Amino acid sequence: MLGNLHVGALAGGYGYPMAACRKKPSPIDCPEFAVRAEVIISYTHPPISRSTFHKLVNKNRIVPVEDLGGYYLLNASLKLLGLREVRELPKEPEARSLEDIARLAFTAIDPLTFPEPSWADAAEGLDMNDVDHARLLFNLHREFVEELETPHERLHYFAGVLDAQVMIEADGG
Repeated sequence: MLGNLHVGALAGGYGYPMAACRKKPSPIDCPEFAVRAEVIISYTHPPISRSTFHKLVNKNRIVPVEDLGGYYLLNASLKLLGLREVRELPKEPEARSLEDIARLAFTAIDPLTFPEPSWADAAEGLDMNDVDHARLLFNLHREFVEELETPHERLHYFAGVLDAQVMIEADGG
């Protein structure tokens, strides 16, 4: 005992009770967003299923927006799930043209002749439909490109593929 105070009351150090000295998490000044379930699911890795998502809603780990069915509070839910809060919504992957998709496919066939496009390693990722389309083009053209002996011939082949795609797009197909 120190004077009229018990030592336990000073355990925090400088005359403050122990509870007052606990480090409080610093508030993050992130705005709140009302989002659909898909957005919250996109933050989990591997992505959770819809049934698991709704179980988490029922367990109050994902916060629904009052009076707005099908929408949830993004940052409040991320915090309850133990994930980092975000300052802005994720951006949709940029739509890629058929030329971009063809460039990606040909890069996979011969990276020395067809260097990777600068956007291919961008942080926003690729749409899975574009990846599937590039895979189809890869499978369609790989054998023909590999049979060509020089990079010059391969570049001409690629130019022909691009011209054909322009013609197909012009016909509305």
